Amino acid sequence: MELDRRIRVTPLQAGEVLTLLSIPLILAVIYYLTPISFQHHLVLDHTNPALHTFWTNSLVHEHKPGDGHLIGNIVGYTILVLPCWALYIHRNQRRRFWTGFLILLTLGALTASISSYLAFHEVLGLQIQNDRGFSGVVGAVDGFLVMTILQTFAQEQEEKVAMLSVGLYFAYLFMGLGALTSRYIILGFGVLALIAVFAGTRTKYVSHPEQLSDWGYKNRRLSGISYRCAREYVRLRCSVAH
Repeated sequence: MELDRRIRVTPLQAGEVLTLLSIPLILAVIYYLTPISFQHHLVLDHTNPALHTFWTNSLVHEHKPGDGHLIGNIVGYTILVLPCWALYIHRNQRRRFWTGFLILLTLGALTASISSYLAFHEVLGLQIQNDRGFSGVVGAVDGFLVMTILQTFAQEQEEKVAMLSVGLYFAYLFMGLGALTSRYIILGFGVLALIAVFAGTRTKYVSHPEQLSDWGYKNRRLSGISYRCAREYVRLRCSVAH
């Protein structure tokens, strides 16, 4: 499905995209251009934690072996956050997106750090000195995109059509994860979900596939964005699991 080629990017939208992409730039600048001694001041030391490091540890990454952790987080963040932003912008909910996004940046990093500290230091008793990385925030953005996709189905489609969309989405997700990772139990869940969805189309609770096709034709732009968001999310999850 192709998006409308007449879509125009406004200066405001371009500025917002640049703002979102400034975060990977900041992470890269800290990693490559600041002294290691400075980065150590940002790391969360479980044996002697400083309050500010519960936030700043998400800005730094381990240098050995290589920069794979940093690159992975940057790629994952970019793939997840841009489709999420596009869905909110198209639905004229710019303020809601930025409110949620800022909460994720602040509370997501803090929650990940506190959870790590409690799990490793207090529960397991492991003395981890260098806890760092942007993975906690990427995970929060991951959940943000999933909820955005499901919310879009629920709010923009009729209930029966939304039931079909959600069912197909999770069936596709499970089948993709199972096939790429050779986890046949997960693949089986996906197949069962697909069977259940199409069985549901025989009832009054789930629409027929042609009704979903009709909705997609009438809402081509939103349908295209939603489809690409769901597809890219499934691809990312499958690549990570693989």
